[in-house]
Amino acid sequence: MRCLVIRSLYAGGGRSAAADLALPAGATLVAARELGEAEAMAAAAADYDVVVAAGGDGTVHEVANGLMRGPAPRPRLGIVPLGTGNDIARNLGLGSAAAGWAALTAGRDRPLDLLRIECRAGGQRRVVYGVLNCGIGFGGEVVARTTARVKRLCGPQLAYLVGTLSALRAWDSPWMMLASDLGVRRGRYFFVALGNGEWESGGTMRLSPGARMDDGLADLTAVAHGAKLLIAGHLPKIAWGGHLALAQVEHGPTRALTVAAARPLPIQADGDVVGTTPCRVTVVAGALRVA
Repeated sequence: MRCLVIRSLYAGGGRSAAADLALPAGATLVAARELGEAEAMAAAAADYDVVVAAGGDGTVHEVANGLMRGPAPRPRLGIVPLGTGNDIARNLGLGSAAAGWAALTAGRDRPLDLLRIECRAGGQRRVVYGVLNCGIGFGGEVVARTTARVKRLCGPQLAYLVGTLSALRAWDSPWMMLASDLGVRRGRYFFVALGNGEWESGGTMRLSPGARMDDGLADLTAVAHGAKLLIAGHLPKIAWGGHLALAQVEHGPTRALTVAAARPLPIQADGDVVGTTPCRVTVVAGALRVA
């Protein structure tokens, strides 16, 4: 098996650089020292059978996007979780670095859906792929405020909560048009997201209960505008999925989502801000194979 291991030296606030890696026999190890390097390395890895993202969700996001830039058939994606949240690995049943290596050496091979996001960045059209999620508006603002410093100081369990509370203070629900398999909706929305897996934010939020990463569908969650204190009071319910019972929450499966808004809204995918609205997100079923 020709295996390339891309190790992030910045994942987990730099903690992954000190982690021991039990490399498979014959594996090639390369280091990504700054943002964008892991994606470029994966894009040039067509000669390998498997490309391993050894880092956090951001590293997996980069490697997956790099693989999608390369020719088909593409190498399998391996994941060794070494980051802050490790949500992608958690949703795939890889709760530790050891589990990631075990899945790889066992030759596991299963399909992985991706979210193809067409958006705007720097005044230009951009296409990027999300592995776990895509948050539009408030979700993008939360990620922008969950900085590397916040992650380093607060740790994986509290960092996203700090980012959420910081974003909540300044957020004003914009007018949006949402078009999906659930129909066309217009109005002010506090929160809009697509989930490709159940767990987010370091495993503390079950935003999309029952979502699977291999069924050709994404779970749309749209929260209508409401008083901030009311919304803040309901935030703890996301931990177990209780938010779905709220009257202002619409939730259901869709294969695509188009969003237009009264102002450009930040879009996050897998914990990184990738662009702004308007956008179109489509599910690419079985886009990659994952170990």
